[in-house]
Amino acid sequence: MSKQILSSKTPTMIIPQGTEIHSDVHGQLSIRTPGNLVIESSGHYGILESLNGSIRIEPEADVEAVQVRCAEACYVQGSLTAWKVTAHSLQLESKARASIVLQDTKELSIGKGAQLVGNFSSEKELFVLFSRFAEQLRELPLFAKRGAEPPELPEGEEAKIVVTASARHPQAEAIESAESLDLDEELPDPLFFALILLEREFARSAYGPTSQRVIEELIKLLQERDLEALGLTFRTLCGRLVEPGGDVRRAYELMDTYFRTPSV
Repeated sequence: MSKQILSSKTPTMIIPQGTEIHSDVHGQLSIRTPGNLVIESSGHYGILESLNGSIRIEPEADVEAVQVRCAEACYVQGSLTAWKVTAHSLQLESKARASIVLQDTKELSIGKGAQLVGNFSSEKELFVLFSRFAEQLRELPLFAKRGAEPPELPEGEEAKIVVTASARHPQAEAIESAESLDLDEELPDPLFFALILLEREFARSAYGPTSQRVIEELIKLLQERDLEALGLTFRTLCGRLVEPGGDVRRAYELMDTYFRTPSV
């Protein structure tokens, strides 16, 4: 490359040796680099990781990532929305905005005018808090009316997955206590939060036809309060998903925890 080209105003991207860049089935870009990583423009990412250095988000950048991991500091000058940040320190500079659900850091620095939302230490802590305020969460306009069916599949698509429960499951006795749950009654908190996560994931339409139908069927079982069929089939249904996203995995964990816990 000539000096004339290097000195031009055209932006130059340098990828250090050892850097890994790939895109998942949801179209989210993941970057794993041995040194420092600087994000100058807005974007949606799966994982941003610096093995030995720091990650900086520039002032004009609005970044959304599932996970941000770095050995040193995560500097935020612009905006960051993430499910989890793992770093030695998190530093929000003046006027920075960060919405972080889970934070695993040793040091936290928030500049004047900066804003941090979230900051839970574990998913258990998050779930316990939401459980305490489940009634208030259910009253939010977003969840006030949950009777609407998920969007119908386009014409020409295969028929929906039909769920049958002809054989008794070893955990059937634990499920029987929920069989008589009326449609007007509220879902148990773990299943309520699982429904929220699945509906959000379904709306993204980032899956293929088969995975979309599986998520739709899970949503239907939860909305119709068919907990017997759900308890007998959710593991099989989730096993048909291709590269499930973080929300689907968390929804599965919530359902698995609920049906594994003996009823009292």
